[in-house]
Amino acid sequence: MFLSKIWFILVAVAAGVALSIALTAPRPMAQKLEELEGQRLDRAQYAAEQLLKVDAHKWIDRAAKLGRDAILSEALDSASHGSGEIGVQHKTVQSRIRSLLPDLATAGIATIAAIDANGRVVARVGDDEKDYGENIGGAEVVADALRGYLSDDVWGAGGHLLRVAGGPVLSKNRDRIVGALVIGAETGPQFVERLKRNLDMDVALLLRGKVVAATIDPTALGALPQLVDGHKAEIADVKRTLAIPFDVGPNTYLAVAAAFPGQASQQQGYYTLIGRKPARADLTSLLANTSARDLKWDSFPWVSLVVSILAAIAIGLLLQRLEVDAPIARMRAELRTLARGEAVRLNDARFGGGFGGIARDINAAIEHHSTGSLSGAVSTGTSHTVPGDAPAAGSMFAAPPPQVAAPAPASGFQAAPAQVGFAGPAGTSGFAPPPLPAFFPPPAAGFAAPAFPSPVRTVPKPPSIPPAPAAIFGAGPVAPASGDDPDDEDRHVQEIYLQFLAAKQQCGESAAGLTLEKFHQRLTENKAALMAKHVCRTVRFSVYVKDGKASLRATPIK
Repeated sequence: MFLSKIWFILVAVAAGVALSIALTAPRPMAQKLEELEGQRLDRAQYAAEQLLKVDAHKWIDRAAKLGRDAILSEALDSASHGSGEIGVQHKTVQSRIRSLLPDLATAGIATIAAIDANGRVVARVGDDEKDYGENIGGAEVVADALRGYLSDDVWGAGGHLLRVAGGPVLSKNRDRIVGALVIGAETGPQFVERLKRNLDMDVALLLRGKVVAATIDPTALGALPQLVDGHKAEIADVKRTLAIPFDVGPNTYLAVAAAFPGQASQQQGYYTLIGRKPARADLTSLLANTSARDLKWDSFPWVSLVVSILAAIAIGLLLQRLEVDAPIARMRAELRTLARGEAVRLNDARFGGGFGGIARDINAAIEHHSTGSLSGAVSTGTSHTVPGDAPAAGSMFAAPPPQVAAPAPASGFQAAPAQVGFAGPAGTSGFAPPPLPAFFPPPAAGFAAPAFPSPVRTVPKPPSIPPAPAAIFGAGPVAPASGDDPDDEDRHVQEIYLQFLAAKQQCGESAAGLTLEKFHQRLTENKAALMAKHVCRTVRFSVYVKDGKASLRATPIK
């Protein structure tokens, strides 16, 4: 099964490598996409900065154009010299600005403030238009305008961001500065939506750790101000941050933050551009982002995948058949041959690997069990052994130890060669017959042993074998049969059967299930095999005890 194991290992390794590639290959791509998204955010931040500058120029130009109006110039000149009533001047300036700019919201203007040469607010239109008279000359934009400069700034006031542009108001003769106009542009939902359309990015405006306007739900961006505030040093150094990842619910975003110029930067005023981070590269995210289009035949290599899987299965089944199924079939055939008695052991040379080891273990078990089973062994009896077939000394087929011959009778007859298992009548031997096994049936009525020639020759028995009950076959001794008469053969089998039962009882072995029919069948099979092997006329069996177990010995008769 070596090749099957190697194949399964190779398939597992290939599957592991394929899965690893499938899981790790998207990671470099996701990192590259994240890098590209960061670069897109950088370009968008540069574009936003330029857009803010363009807006600043637009508002500056608007303030300069309004500052050239004669009525506004005359009213602010009068207010600067204190020659008129401040309330009248307030209404006059408001009316004039409204006539010049009737719809501030459409123009994107949140407020317009008219300031005299002393820095005092003469009038407001838009936010807080009822408030006037306070001095804001200290503001940088106002101070620059009163000195004749056009400038812009971003203010953080009242929780709102305000982009402002200021310009001077000259007298009718253009010889002196009589005041200034400051325009505050709206910086809220409309502004961020306009940035989103122009930049194709989500936008959020931050002021003092809060989100004041965003194209994403501001409640979902609660952690963004703190995240940006942690990069203040980076913003102060390079004027913006690198792409910062942060989570909004199940989505992950990248953000680039930059500070507004002027006074708003001192109040943590930032504009933040937000882009969607590429999908995660883990297995769950990959499966979640897989669409039906990705699984179409023209998008996914279904044919190659199915062919590869079928080829791997076919090779695995082939190797399994060659290394598992075929050896099992051969072993089962050998075992059936062994069960039929056509062989005495498995041909373990036909098997390799683990099956060869199993076959050798089975043969070893048969070898061990044969010492207490019906094993045939060739010994020297009344006939000679076949030349060259003598078993090795000490093996299971070795001849028993030589028996001590009984003294010759007075009549001068010589003792016959040892015939194993024959006993004379009771009293002629020093061995008492053992009791009949409880499970063996009594002999049939009228059954009598055949007569033996006189004088009777006593046959010595092996010391360890008790004599068979003579009552079964009659009072006289039983002589060995010639093997030509079937009746003699049956008597021989019955005699050996009784001797074998007695030997097993003497050795304390169980004889349960051992019937005469089974015994006769087994002896007949062994006899046929031995006659074919040794080319003899018949085979005789005898009982002996070896290693405390009853066994049978076979003797071929030429």
